[in-house]
Amino acid sequence: MPTSTKVRLASLAVALLSLCSLLGAQSQAALETGVFSVRTFGAAGDGSHLDTAAIAAAIKTAAAAGGGVVTFPPGKYLTGTFELLSNVSLNVQAGAVMQGSPNLADYGSLADYGFAHLYGVNSSGEGEKMGLIVARQAQNIAIFGQGAIDGNSVQFFDFDTPHIGPDFDARYTRDPKAFMDVMRSTEDGPVKMKPAGRPGTLIVLSNSQNIVIRDVTLSNAPNWTLHLQHSRHAVVTGIRIANDLRIPNNDGVDCMDCHDVHFSDCDIAAGDDDFAIVGSRDVTVADCSLTSHSSGIRLEDTRFATFSNLTIHANRGIGVYERGGGLTSDVLFSNLVMETRLLAGHWWGKGEPIYIVSGGASNATQGVRNVRFSNILADAEGGVLIYGTKDSPIRDIGFDRVRLRIHAPRESVARGAGGNFDLRWTATSLAGAVFAHDTPAVYGRYLAGFKVRGLDIEWDRNLPGYFSNALSCEDFEGLDLDDFSARQAAPDAAQAVILLRNGSGVSVRNSVARAGAATFLSLSEVSGLGLFVNNDVAAARRAFDSSVSGFTLSGNRMPQEGTPGR
Repeated sequence: MPTSTKVRLASLAVALLSLCSLLGAQSQAALETGVFSVRTFGAAGDGSHLDTAAIAAAIKTAAAAGGGVVTFPPGKYLTGTFELLSNVSLNVQAGAVMQGSPNLADYGSLADYGFAHLYGVNSSGEGEKMGLIVARQAQNIAIFGQGAIDGNSVQFFDFDTPHIGPDFDARYTRDPKAFMDVMRSTEDGPVKMKPAGRPGTLIVLSNSQNIVIRDVTLSNAPNWTLHLQHSRHAVVTGIRIANDLRIPNNDGVDCMDCHDVHFSDCDIAAGDDDFAIVGSRDVTVADCSLTSHSSGIRLEDTRFATFSNLTIHANRGIGVYERGGGLTSDVLFSNLVMETRLLAGHWWGKGEPIYIVSGGASNATQGVRNVRFSNILADAEGGVLIYGTKDSPIRDIGFDRVRLRIHAPRESVARGAGGNFDLRWTATSLAGAVFAHDTPAVYGRYLAGFKVRGLDIEWDRNLPGYFSNALSCEDFEGLDLDDFSARQAAPDAAQAVILLRNGSGVSVRNSVARAGAATFLSLSEVSGLGLFVNNDVAAARRAFDSSVSGFTLSGNRMPQEGTPGR
């Protein structure tokens, strides 16, 4: 062997020994300080080389040491699926981006981690793959920092092709052809996934406890973004979720079968629901700004929850559900400002600011009950919808200081999507999934104990003709209106301001008919009339359209026609 070659080999050996010594020293320092940089374990952070193995090694070393902080210094770390272990925190520093690999082979399968597709039990979004971060039966875990975790969603979708599912039958809609034209639009999304598929939920924390997530940005999720599942004692604060609004099923936060979970000071924009909270209890959401092409808040089979100080820009502002015999109960919504729009595309919702539905409940221990809305301002392109079932009506809904302003949707979207009720998810047939129905500002069917203490309804000019009454209730029991102010949608229309059919137990107090009101109150097959007192309906053309001999009439200001009760 030539002398020069021997010299070069000797130099290389010295360099390798020096590197190993340096790495050993760094590893020893990490063990002593509890801070483990992914760079120490070989992460390139250049956005080209796959860093999954290095990240996993850093986490395993920290966990083996009894716990610690795994840091991501500034750089772009390309990665597939890795697992977060007990007593380990991830610090994604400012300038650091953890980015999902564009190669599906870099993601684990659901079976690898014990997940499947049982909704609310062991699901990980849509598809057969995991996402980036998964924790299972972990405790004392955290993700924090001023950096970002990017799901690289643009790699997995065809933005020129609409996503349409088989959950409706257009024959039952107001204008089937126009409805299908709107469904096929890609203007608002949702768009279709590429044939190869997509990764699963960006972050899944399952059967875990003592969780903290703060300050990080979660962006471009190709599926659900953050999923807390069967977990306890979690605090999520100050995070930003910035997803493409055209992508289906990229929920912001999914919280399923969780207890004692608290969200605050978050800024969330997602194509699908910003918050989807299912089968949980003792959940709070406060001081957040939400943007969605589906629901700002989706709540299902959940008890003891509060939502306060939120701004919501969405297709459907708040959706409260019961499905399959569960119970949603003891929930407060307060101090909310909402804007809802009627969208093109296969999104659930028709611009409703508040949507409460029950499907499948069969007794009084199931369904939706005891939900309160207080101090709400809503600008909407659809109406409030409260829709129960005959066997289990929605019970004890309260509105306190709710102001609703109805605006005209875009003409092309209104022509196809407007004037329909959308009961997908709880409907038992395609005929009842999306169907033609005039749109009151507030509509209720199969409800018991609806109490209003301050409901103010205003209508935009030149609204589509499918908008109708200010308030309409059918198949109800116990309607108590106090401080209600409204007229019907169009000032020259014949619809009543309040239309009540097939119900019992009605009182109307301290309420006002706005200028342009036609008949203030229309009753059909309604019994148990209580109080009609201290109302100012002088601006209406007439107060009633039928006999109201059952009411106690006192202190009312009536139209000039001299309706009794003046």
